[in-house]
Amino acid sequence: MEYRIIISGFGGQGVLFAGKVVAQAAMLSGYEASWLPSYGPEMRGGTANCQLVISDKPVGSPVVRTADVLIAMNMPSLTKFMDKTNGIIVTDERFAKFCDSPAQVISLNTDICNGGAKFEGLTNMIMLGAMIAKTGILGISEVIAAINRIAKGAAAAIDRAAVEYGWGCVGERVCAS
Repeated sequence: MEYRIIISGFGGQGVLFAGKVVAQAAMLSGYEASWLPSYGPEMRGGTANCQLVISDKPVGSPVVRTADVLIAMNMPSLTKFMDKTNGIIVTDERFAKFCDSPAQVISLNTDICNGGAKFEGLTNMIMLGAMIAKTGILGISEVIAAINRIAKGAAAAIDRAAVEYGWGCVGERVCAS
C-alpha cells in the first residue's frame, strides 16, 4: 500500500503543520511516512505546499508526481495541483466550481474559519478531518494523538475540535456553523 498526498495553500494557513500531523499520525499507525515541505522565501502570504507519502514499505522517494489526495486551501493551489491528482480533491466550495479534474471533489464551506468564527484560521484542520474521514487511510484517534504530540495546550484542543468538525462534514456538501 502506498498513499500520496499534497497539501497546498498560502504561507500562514497551516499547510506544513497539517502535513506534520498527517506524517506523525501515519507513523503512529505503523506506516512509513515522508514529509517534504516546500515554501517560498516570503513564507507568510507566499505559496507553501507539502508532499507526503504513506506506505507499508520503506518510502523510496518523497516526491509526489501524482497524488491520491490534494488538499487545496486556495485557488492557486487548486490550479497548480488538480491535474496531478487522480483521487480526491478537498477544497473550499468557492474554488470547487473551477475544478476541471476527474478526481472526486469534496467542497467545504470554510466561512466558519473566517471573521472571528469558532474555527478561525483552522481551515487546514477542517480539511484534514474531511480528508481522513473520506479516505480512511488514517484513523481519527491517530490524528488526535499526533496533534497532541505536536501542538500544546489550548492550541491542541482547538485543532482537535476542528479536525473532528471536518470529519463530520464528509457526506455533506457544506459544513454550517
